[in-house]
Amino acid sequence: MKFFEDIVKQKPKHNQIVCGDTFLCERTLESTVFVLCDGIGSGVYANIAAITCANRLIELSRGGISMRSACRTVADSMHRAKEEDIPFSAFSAVKILNDGQFIVYNYEAPSPILLKGGIARTLKPTFHQAGYEVIGESSGILDIGDGLMLISDGVTQAGLGHGHSFGIGADGIEKYVNRKMNHGENLYGIPDDILEMSAEVCGGYYGDDTTVAILHCRTASQLTVLTGPPAHRSRDREFVEKFMSMPGFRVVCGSTTADIVSRELDREVKLVRPGTSFDSPPEYGIEGIDMVTEGAVMLNQVYNILEETSDQFIENTVVERLCSLMQNVDVITFLIGNAINDAHTSLVFKQMGVRPRHTTVKLIAECLRKMGKLVIEEYW
Repeated sequence: MKFFEDIVKQKPKHNQIVCGDTFLCERTLESTVFVLCDGIGSGVYANIAAITCANRLIELSRGGISMRSACRTVADSMHRAKEEDIPFSAFSAVKILNDGQFIVYNYEAPSPILLKGGIARTLKPTFHQAGYEVIGESSGILDIGDGLMLISDGVTQAGLGHGHSFGIGADGIEKYVNRKMNHGENLYGIPDDILEMSAEVCGGYYGDDTTVAILHCRTASQLTVLTGPPAHRSRDREFVEKFMSMPGFRVVCGSTTADIVSRELDREVKLVRPGTSFDSPPEYGIEGIDMVTEGAVMLNQVYNILEETSDQFIENTVVERLCSLMQNVDVITFLIGNAINDAHTSLVFKQMGVRPRHTTVKLIAECLRKMGKLVIEEYW
């Protein structure tokens, strides 16, 4: 499975605290949508303009509108912003299908640069009318190891007034990246290199808000979490077979769920670590499965500390290790049984603050998506 990682580095304009560029990334099973918006001016006003533009593009895409139509709609609305005192933003927006095919639209923004086979190449767009405005369209395909670079004009106009009549330009960035790649620089280091160079050619400071984003195509690391029995026992075998067919790490959360897996696979459940306290649930073992532990209580504790940094995980509990695993993979699939455990709705669970399984999974999924993960939920 291909995963499109967003590597983004940015700096605000000299003497500004807030960057006037912003970006958003949204992943689904079908595609990855990434937008980079550059608000007019600098500081807070530019930041608000960029955030507004980015959210409009993402919301239109969520609503099922094609990327081309969404970009045309937003670009057309910017014509009014040029003439009136309302927020204006340039933008680049890309949609990448899960097979790597992509399409990019640019409005008043530099052309994208494709990093493929160790060579950087600026894509030459075709242009479309969007009311009184014009947007550029480029397309291609990303294979494993490739990257697609989007930049704000703080990069291409760097050096303006410092020996570069019109700034470095997209061609200058292309040549610079090719030199770096020829010397063995990987995609992760290139954004920082470009930012450093942009400041150097401006005399040691950033003449404008400056952003470099690379969408890096790589093989996804995956985790599947099986939790809760299916609503109908007749689906137990199918439930377990689906779980065992998933690539990557496999985790079972729930003692009843573990019993189902054990029965369907005819493999013994063994106690690995007894629960030592409320914050350290017991851990079990089943051959071929990476982690087996408790259900609702465990998932609640995972949600409570999921956003903590990894250096906080010092006790090596099963809760901490599952959090760390979720933080370090790209794709998390939850296979959730719809059978209702009446015990989880009891007053004691409410008193302890233990949410029902379905509620907790939804909260964890939302948290993971904010971290940039692709999260898939399947209910059985």
